[in-house]
Amino acid sequence: MPNIFSSRWKKFVRNHNGGKSKRRRTKRRKHKDRRKTKKSNKKRRTILKNLGLGKNLTKPPSSLSIFPDKSPQLQHSGEPTRLNKFTTKNLQVQDDKGRAFNAIINGRLAYRRAPRGQNVQVFPHTIYGPPVKQLTPTNFKSLRKGQAVYYDRGSVLFRGPFIFKGLRRGPELLFGIRDSVYNKQYLFSITVKRLKDERLFMATSERKEKRKKTKNKRRKRGKTSKRNSKK
Repeated sequence: MPNIFSSRWKKFVRNHNGGKSKRRRTKRRKHKDRRKTKKSNKKRRTILKNLGLGKNLTKPPSSLSIFPDKSPQLQHSGEPTRLNKFTTKNLQVQDDKGRAFNAIINGRLAYRRAPRGQNVQVFPHTIYGPPVKQLTPTNFKSLRKGQAVYYDRGSVLFRGPFIFKGLRRGPELLFGIRDSVYNKQYLFSITVKRLKDERLFMATSERKEKRKKTKNKRRKRGKTSKRNSKK
């Protein structure tokens, strides 16, 4: 009897201790797995930082880039770029007479600059240019080949004159312009839908406006004479 009791007791003790040890082992394994995942995450973060990703991203340059739509200097000859504020940074500002413009007064291009030390609203002298009209999706068909167009990009001076080359599929307007310093010519295109967002002004000849004014005056005179005759 005592031998049977001792053997059963030993079995009970073994089974009891074995269960506890298994539980402890499983807990230890879970802790080890968590530590491994934490270490692996830390390694990934350090790799990302070393590669320059995440917070340490470098911003691309605004004027030149590898994309042809943002850098007319990298374009091949005959390939137009999209007309926007970034691509028109280094374009010509003066016309053939050496005039530059920064404002529109009474429907005409003008250059106004306040003297140093004076109020901004004081302009003792202004230089006027040709009359202009803003390009819209409705009146773009009135453009003719060789007509000058100026672009107000919100900077110190207007960019231009852009010379109108023709229409493309889309419809898109095609323009040509020279570089501000180098002896290079670039092509630019803009869709008709984008004319709502951009400020483009087409230069009109003064003779046509004078003719329109004289025609309007003659019509008014004819109407007034008819009214007087009826009375």
